[in-house]
Amino acid sequence: MSDQTLLGIVGSVSADSRTRTAVEVALDAAAAEHGVDTEILHLAEYDLDTADGRGIDNYEVDTAEALELIVEADAYVVGTPVYRGSYSGALKNLLDMVPRGQWQGDVAPFENAAVGLVATGATDHHFLAVDQELRPVFAFFGAHTVGGATYANGDQFDDGEITDTDLHDRLELLGEATIELSAAIDDADALGEIGPAI
Repeated sequence: MSDQTLLGIVGSVSADSRTRTAVEVALDAAAAEHGVDTEILHLAEYDLDTADGRGIDNYEVDTAEALELIVEADAYVVGTPVYRGSYSGALKNLLDMVPRGQWQGDVAPFENAAVGLVATGATDHHFLAVDQELRPVFAFFGAHTVGGATYANGDQFDDGEITDTDLHDRLELLGEATIELSAAIDDADALGEIGPAI
């Protein structure tokens, strides 16, 4: 599995991000357990264009770099803060630029790829956003999401660090499970061919 790249996508525009901290725990565990390469795409560090329907080859600078990271990765851990019961607008904008092998470009990076999901919020009231918002958008791309996502609330952090041992352990498992799912997809016949529904 060591030839795989696991990309952490952090849908937060805050430089000091609990979401990034959570995603990094998952990435570090995947690297330690399975020897995969990891990279991080934190939207706070990129000046992205606004999605306007153009093809993937028509973006430049930060946007082109961000999309290239997505295209080149083999599996993903996607994290977002939850606002108004949904994933961040910055993440929505990024996903609107990712093609599905159709008119926006001939690549489909999320299709049949393994994706682990992470969400953070001030309280537990938003935990359903993972299954009601994030999982469906990756189903649209034809991705295989890890069955157990991870939600973290503000009380599980202190000074930007995770203080909840159960949360930390679950994030580590999520990272490891994402790579195991990716390997299962690679070794299977139907899992690697099913793609999006439409």
